[in-house]
Amino acid sequence: MPVKVGNSYVSEAALAFAQKSAAESVDKEKTKSKGANGVLAELAEKFPKLKFTVGTQPFSGSGKGNVAISPKILREMEKDPAKREEYEALLYDVQQCTDEMSMTRPNGNKLKAHGWIIHEDGGLSAWSMGVSEGGDRSGRVNRSSKKAWWQELLDEVKKRKEERDKRLKKSKIGEAKKATSLTEALKAEQEEAARILKTNAEKIVSLPNRGNPALAKAYLAGQTDAVKVQEFSNTNDLMKYLEDQFNVVRQGMTSISSKHLKACLGDEEKRAKLLDNLRVADEMLESRKDEIGFQGMTVEIDENGEMTVTSSKSTVTFNGEKRARQIAAAQTQGDLETVMRLLQVDLEQCEAGCKNNACDEAEVQKVKDMIARAEQRKGELGDTSDKENDPAAKAAFAVNMLI
Repeated sequence: MPVKVGNSYVSEAALAFAQKSAAESVDKEKTKSKGANGVLAELAEKFPKLKFTVGTQPFSGSGKGNVAISPKILREMEKDPAKREEYEALLYDVQQCTDEMSMTRPNGNKLKAHGWIIHEDGGLSAWSMGVSEGGDRSGRVNRSSKKAWWQELLDEVKKRKEERDKRLKKSKIGEAKKATSLTEALKAEQEEAARILKTNAEKIVSLPNRGNPALAKAYLAGQTDAVKVQEFSNTNDLMKYLEDQFNVVRQGMTSISSKHLKACLGDEEKRAKLLDNLRVADEMLESRKDEIGFQGMTVEIDENGEMTVTSSKSTVTFNGEKRARQIAAAQTQGDLETVMRLLQVDLEQCEAGCKNNACDEAEVQKVKDMIARAEQRKGELGDTSDKENDPAAKAAFAVNMLI
């Protein structure tokens, strides 16, 4: 049952935890002298499943249990025992809610991150990032009503999960039907090709033009000149032919079982399937070779002639929003020099990524534009020697370097 403490409604277990915690704090003056950082350190000990930061920036951190707390609230907790009791009770429910939300998501690997924000006015927000949620979500949690806000939030997450599971189940059924149709169509095509080979052995030695059954039919109908593929006396000759005909073999991307290669020497049907598989792999390579991030692919054909294709991808991206915040927060020339050193590292990474197809020129240009922005800001600041030792300026910049 929800109970009120300060301006928050919390669970009875949360209030009991906060009251016990207050009773155990026998040296309050020492706690006060620690400042906001001391409060954060104590919170980290009391709530080990949560990751605390200072600020009110949404979508910061990774994984679950991120909690950003306004500096104002931390100061209130430092000076006012009643406020500390209120927010520790609130954080108790936040931790419990985080655990239950994680258990409600069996597909949690699709959730990039989620967390909470305690704002300057004491309000509570929740946010999440992830494919499984269909994008980024954030919103205020109504913790000041008599309702159990944590239960309402869990019910909403459960409802979205059930809706997502229904969509996923429907999608999988559709994909299964599609895969079955494709398998049946491929099987029918291969059976037709085998029939052509069997009944027209005197006309066709093997399937022409990389094992394309459609061209075999055209050959029989006299619509095109079929390319006779020579008979192969050994696997070395067959591999030389495959290297000549297919890019995935010539570029060293393909591994073919030696047992299957031997079987293909005297079996036209198996050889036809091998040629057709490699033709499909070549088409896949052609369609993806100019894709940003594409690093290559491997083609494996096992002893039964079954093909497995694996592609690798690597991308480099520039976090322009983070650098923009750091530039805006810089109060001294030294701050800006720190940001510009980071930008130089970003530029080197993006330029290397561009050479390796991990990003494009547009990403490199973003970094260059941000460097120009930092240069402009440097000129606007002018002489900042009077601020170099200002604790407040240093603290503000340090916070923005962390988030």
